[in-house]
Amino acid sequence: MHEPTFIERDVLAALKGQPLRENQFNSLALDVFRYQFNRNPAYQNFCKASEIQPDKISQWQDIPAVPTDTFKHSEYPLATFPVENTLKTFLTSGTTSELKGHHHFPSTRLYDQSIISVWRELDLPQLQNQHTIFLTPSPEQAPESSLSHMMGVLANSLTEKPTWAVNDSGQLEIDTITRAASFDLPVAFIGTALAFLHLFESIETPLSLPPGSWAMETGGYKGTKRHLKKQDLYQLFHEKLKLAPDSVINEYSMTELSSQFYSRGLNQAHSGPSWTRVRVIDPITNQESQAGQAGHLVIYDLANLHSAMAIRTQDIATRSEADLAQGNNSFTLLGRDPSALPRGCSRATDHNLQP
Repeated sequence: MHEPTFIERDVLAALKGQPLRENQFNSLALDVFRYQFNRNPAYQNFCKASEIQPDKISQWQDIPAVPTDTFKHSEYPLATFPVENTLKTFLTSGTTSELKGHHHFPSTRLYDQSIISVWRELDLPQLQNQHTIFLTPSPEQAPESSLSHMMGVLANSLTEKPTWAVNDSGQLEIDTITRAASFDLPVAFIGTALAFLHLFESIETPLSLPPGSWAMETGGYKGTKRHLKKQDLYQLFHEKLKLAPDSVINEYSMTELSSQFYSRGLNQAHSGPSWTRVRVIDPITNQESQAGQAGHLVIYDLANLHSAMAIRTQDIATRSEADLAQGNNSFTLLGRDPSALPRGCSRATDHNLQP
């Protein structure tokens, strides 16, 4: 069994404790950076290529962020431990022909605590005293899915009456869903946008849900030819489940991270827990974007202790004056960068990971 290191205990305490102030986050982020630089050879090579080392910086914003494609380079694993000691590996989603990213964990201790603690810190809806219906495969059905693992943590830690509504063939059990939604308790639907779209297309008569019901949708339509604008999807929530937009929560995360960000309703910013920070940078200059200016989203996640804390996504976001006033953990998501060139980025990353 993986024994936690001192730095892991510090991060775990931060996840369980009071929200981190800026100076506390900065101090712990620099400690995590030093830890990852010293124990993660691939990341150390990446940092040296950027000419940045722990003794040369004093603020978290200067910690080098690896592109998400870095997790696809299995010959240079992003891990602070011997990969043969991996307990759990999550794989990124995509088409069958696409090279998948690997996120290795010697333990899911931090990952699981992050899921539970963010629910409390962001004051998300309570899962007790209601019926929770998961429109995702269970962890047993999809052991390499970080999303299914997250749903399993929620089911085991925060819910009282969970229902798994996806069968072993990957199909929604519509009868199970309608039966579970017929009880007197409020209902929480949790699933992917694509699963909700399938649900809406499968029910002719809108479901009549008890007061206090809500939904959480996550992910998009990657690997399929389906696509629906968010406002159109939320209109279907209203038509099929009688849920207003502010009763629908969107979860943003990715396999390469260990923490999640949430927004409620339409046209609202995503917010993360206090052990995360975000930046929006110009994709050409890599400089901080001005308020309201679009750029690449960069996320700093202390719970990502065992891989790389700083992740540069290929998602486009902005940070408004209101976002900036709230601190450094909120952003407005615009979508994926249509000009991203994964192959070219992958070749550059491959070079920087090598000794």
